[in-house]
Amino acid sequence: MQKEKIIQELEELKNDNRFRTIKTNDKSLYNFSSNDYLGLAHDKDLLQKFYQNYSFDNYKLSSSSSRLIDGSYLTVMRLERKVEEIYGKPCLVFNSGFDANSSLIETFFNKNSLIITDRLNHASIYQGCINSGAKILRYNHLDVNALEKLLKKYSEDYDDILVVTETVYSMDGDCADIRKICNLKDEYKFNLMVDEAHSYGVYGYGIVYNEKLVDKIDFLVIPLGKAGASVGAYVICDEVYKNYLINKSKKFIYSTALPPVNNLWNLFILENMINFQNRIEKFQELVTFSLSTLKKLNLKTKSTSHIISIIIGDNLNTVTLSNNLKELGYLAYAIKEPTVPKDTARLRISLTADMKKEDIEKFFKTLKAEMKKIGVI
Repeated sequence: MQKEKIIQELEELKNDNRFRTIKTNDKSLYNFSSNDYLGLAHDKDLLQKFYQNYSFDNYKLSSSSSRLIDGSYLTVMRLERKVEEIYGKPCLVFNSGFDANSSLIETFFNKNSLIITDRLNHASIYQGCINSGAKILRYNHLDVNALEKLLKKYSEDYDDILVVTETVYSMDGDCADIRKICNLKDEYKFNLMVDEAHSYGVYGYGIVYNEKLVDKIDFLVIPLGKAGASVGAYVICDEVYKNYLINKSKKFIYSTALPPVNNLWNLFILENMINFQNRIEKFQELVTFSLSTLKKLNLKTKSTSHIISIIIGDNLNTVTLSNNLKELGYLAYAIKEPTVPKDTARLRISLTADMKKEDIEKFFKTLKAEMKKIGVI
């Protein structure tokens, strides 16, 4: 691609209010855009406990190697065994949720496969679908009946079908009916992949675990960069699939492994998850309070979770609203296409466990007032 064309494309993004920049946000802003849902990443007492539990030798800042050379150090092997102990299936640690999702799909599926994916699945899932070369069909968001229609129509034509869904969706804050999707496996022959990026931690070990559906899921992906307060991802699957990934997944084979200190923290969080139950319960109270407050204020959202999406529609109005809120001391990030469909630009508001009800209520009242000022309600 010529440089002139790149410049033109960037200008078009600016004109359409879709141009992205990297910036550091003022730490004094009240943050309604954090994915640290349980507040673990900034819990000083928890961090102190972590540092007191281990000697300095455990805090190595680089693995300096891929897992297949010298990067399978003791900590990451302990972590994988602990995940297997909890979930009852083998685990392979990936460096990120993006790598885990895309790698799974592009490693196991090919031009002879059919992939049926929720229309609003994450970009990492779509990247894997495209890289696989498989036929891709999208069903309407959360519409299990639409999914079944596709399975009924195509199940006889393909021996190799993958269905992909998330549990909690990061842009709308709504939830898939995982049990209903699992029930379809009894009638139709397909593999099922589930991404728990926004439910791990918020629901303890995750919705799939809580619903006792782990055995029904062929590929369970648990990214750790949200309520997990870290980085990396667990891929939970049968041993034969784990071994195939170790031998065939390019993103696993050719990537330097995560530093030991990261996986030591991942192990620490996993081992302490049961101790966060009070925090999780209080957080769910905040979610219920927030959704109730929105209803009282007549502010519409599709959300049923800790991620609250306020759809504005127009890019410029959404950016203006976000900037106005920033001037008033709130960080509420504007989300635009291609992250969300065209004309559905929105504020993505995420709750965290360390918030107070009075602060949340004040923010929503401020949000409504600012929406009135720019004429979007």
